[in-house]
Amino acid sequence: MTGLSFRDLVRAPRVELPGGSVRWVDESLRLLIGHFGTDPLRRPAVVPGEFVPAGYDGSEAAARHVCLKVSERMGIPSERIRFSFQLEKVVEAGQLLGATIVDAYVAQTHPALRGAAPEDIAAVRKHSRLLGATSDDRLEELLEDDGLLPEIQRFAFLDFLTELVRCREIAAEPDPARQAELEQQPDRPEPRTAGSEASSAGRWTDLTYCLPGVELLPGYTAVMLGSDILTDPTVLIAAASHELGHQVLMSSDMPGGTGPLREPLTDLYAVLHGFGIAHANAALDETTLGTPTVETFGYLGERAVAEALAVYRFRQHRLIRDGPLLPEWHQALDPEPRARFLARLDELVGGPPTVLGW
Repeated sequence: MTGLSFRDLVRAPRVELPGGSVRWVDESLRLLIGHFGTDPLRRPAVVPGEFVPAGYDGSEAAARHVCLKVSERMGIPSERIRFSFQLEKVVEAGQLLGATIVDAYVAQTHPALRGAAPEDIAAVRKHSRLLGATSDDRLEELLEDDGLLPEIQRFAFLDFLTELVRCREIAAEPDPARQAELEQQPDRPEPRTAGSEASSAGRWTDLTYCLPGVELLPGYTAVMLGSDILTDPTVLIAAASHELGHQVLMSSDMPGGTGPLREPLTDLYAVLHGFGIAHANAALDETTLGTPTVETFGYLGERAVAEALAVYRFRQHRLIRDGPLLPEWHQALDPEPRARFLARLDELVGGPPTVLGW
């Protein structure tokens, strides 16, 4: 991604895609279709303005209804999915609770953590930046009358495990210069600011697997979305379809479903299920260009999503021949992704689709 202009950089994939975005999208979409079949291509693309019920008011109830529609469209049973819209609260409470687990680990006061290796305890005691970092009053406030405890507990324990691995790595480093470098690496954000930074994103987690001291909910999963996306149903659709994609890919034997490129692959899975318009339009908030913080969404980026949407449409048309290759719904795309969608479609057919009459 070196050498890209700022304009191109904010539209580029968030991770490097092997072979470039065009090749990676083509090959990965082919693999997804080969693994999951062509049924998703037989359904029309989702146009956000038509998909969201009239009168959508941005409430949690309205957002949950949209998420259930997304789940139904993707063929995912929703009875055991816990949808919530307070990710920022889960992040903040999880980090504070994670700090208390670090304290309990060093003190060996938690039954589930007793018997830890002395060298690990020593590493955490010496190198952890979370020891004593919790705020009991704030944590109590966040956990009061809260129905998100299973999600918070999982976030907390995984936060603790991340810190444990970090401390082990520092302690095991024989080179003092490298050890100092590891210790100076940017810390996680403070809990209160971490919540706001994560609020526009989403998280998926399996509530079935067992972690020490964590409430077990057999057969349940959780889709956690930030409260700030409730006002934008297009971003809501994109976020929900991405997180629900994890529900399928994480439990499948699809190559790459749990690998280092799982996030862009999950975006692509959502495109395959018809949610490409939402992902393309949500990928970049044009109104934030020229501001200190440019808001982007997703992992594929605006350009690669538009390319994926073109391949999706090309394969869909070859399969069902539903009128002209250039669909009416392309007008629902924002100008930038629409231009890239048309250009990639031109490349796929060897000329402008309107000229060829497809």
